[in-house]
Amino acid sequence: MVPVTYLGRNVYVIDNGGLGYDRTNATFVVRTSRGSIMIDTGYAVAFRRVMEGLRAIGIGRDELKAVLLTHVHLDHCGATPLILREFRDAVVVVHPRGARHLEDPSRLLEATKEIFGERVFSKMGGMEPVDGSRIVRVSDEEELEFGDVVLRALYTPGHAPHHVAYLLTPHRYVFAGDALATRGTVFKVPLPDTVPPGFDFEAGMRSIRRVFEADPRLVLITHYGWYVASQELMEEELELYRRWFERIRELKSQGLDRFRIAELFIREFEDGLRQPLHPVARDWIYRYVWGAYLGIG
Repeated sequence: MVPVTYLGRNVYVIDNGGLGYDRTNATFVVRTSRGSIMIDTGYAVAFRRVMEGLRAIGIGRDELKAVLLTHVHLDHCGATPLILREFRDAVVVVHPRGARHLEDPSRLLEATKEIFGERVFSKMGGMEPVDGSRIVRVSDEEELEFGDVVLRALYTPGHAPHHVAYLLTPHRYVFAGDALATRGTVFKVPLPDTVPPGFDFEAGMRSIRRVFEADPRLVLITHYGWYVASQELMEEELELYRRWFERIRELKSQGLDRFRIAELFIREFEDGLRQPLHPVARDWIYRYVWGAYLGIG
C-alpha cells in the first residue's frame, strides 16, 4: 500500500517512491471546496504509485483541477503529462520560464541524461510534451484561488531559475520544493540541494529568506517532509548553504576535484554519524557538490 500521510486541514502527502526508495520524494495534495490540487508529481515512473495514493485519498476522475509545479526537473514534473491524461479537467501551473520545457522537454531530457548518466536516466521514465493549452503560467505574487483556499506564488530561484514556492492560505503552509535543503530520515543530515548545471548561491540565499518572510506555519519539502517554520530553521538553512559553499570553495582552491570533495564529505558525514549513509544520500552528495563546484567558478 502506498504511504499516504494526512497532515490535517485536507492536506495529504503521497510518498511517490522516487527511483525506488521510500521517503525521498513527495507529492502533496490539497482538497478544496472546488476540487483538489497537486503540488509536484514525481518522476514518470512514479505515476502508478501517485495514482494509488490519489485513490487512497478518495480523489475521483473529475476532482483534480490543477497540478502546481515548483519547477521543471524530472523528479518534480516527470509524471505531469500522464496525470493530465488521466484527469481531463486539470491544468498545470508553472513559472513562465519553465513552461517552454513542458511543451518541448527535449533540452530538459538531454541535460538530465548528461547530469545523471544513461543508467539512472533510463529509470526515470522520461517525459512526454504537455499540450500548451493546458499550461497556466504563474508570476511572482500571483494568487490562485481554489474555492476555500488561495495559493500565492513565491518566485524562489537559486535551485533553478524558474523555481516557485507556493504559500497555501489560510493554512500558512509553504510548499517549498527544492528552495530549502534536502532533509528527512533517509538523508540523516540536511543537504543543500545545489544540483548542476546552474545553481545560483546568492539567489538561493534570497529564496530561503523569501520562504520564511511569508510567515509560514509549516514548510513542506519535496525531498522530504514537513517542518515547523521558525526563525531558527531559517538561520540553520542560511548557515548550512553558507558553510557548504565556503568549504567547497576552500577545497577547490586546494586543487581537489568535485569527486574528491564529495568523497571527503561522505566520509566526514559517516564518521560523524558512525554509520553508512543511505545510497540515495551518497549519490545525491556527488551531484550537490558538482552544482556548487560549478557555481563557484
